[in-house]
Amino acid sequence: MTAKKTKQKTNLVPEILKMEEKIKDLEEKLSRALADYANLQKRQDEQHQFYATLAISSFISQALGVLDELHLAYKHLPDPGLKMAIDRFESVLKNQGLEEIKALGENFDPETMECLQVVEGEPDKVIEIRQQGYTLSGRCLRPAQVIVGKKLKQ
Repeated sequence: MTAKKTKQKTNLVPEILKMEEKIKDLEEKLSRALADYANLQKRQDEQHQFYATLAISSFISQALGVLDELHLAYKHLPDPGLKMAIDRFESVLKNQGLEEIKALGENFDPETMECLQVVEGEPDKVIEIRQQGYTLSGRCLRPAQVIVGKKLKQ
């Protein structure tokens, strides 16, 4: 090799190292940008789901009043056709993410229950449900109105 070629090679080594450093830097930036984009998509999906749930919760809240009236009607007029209609209506609401709050016999939970009255009974246990409570997609839509037991002093 000639002296000129050797000098050119030694001049290229620092440039190659700079280029490799630049490539690593760009790869890191690309990786961060892709992760940021994936997080943005995830947040947008969560927001869309939240807004969809919010929109449907207003309708379902109104439908719960109708469901309460249907249950009351069935209590006074136990008709198999009415029961079938109630079951179908409850099925439609369940498909939208509505779930009953299990309260009877459970410990009182202020997050999902509203205490209407305290009577003598097993402490902190729900003795009676006055109005059924519901959650929608894991969030309390309507708290259960309950009567809670307590050891009363004599």
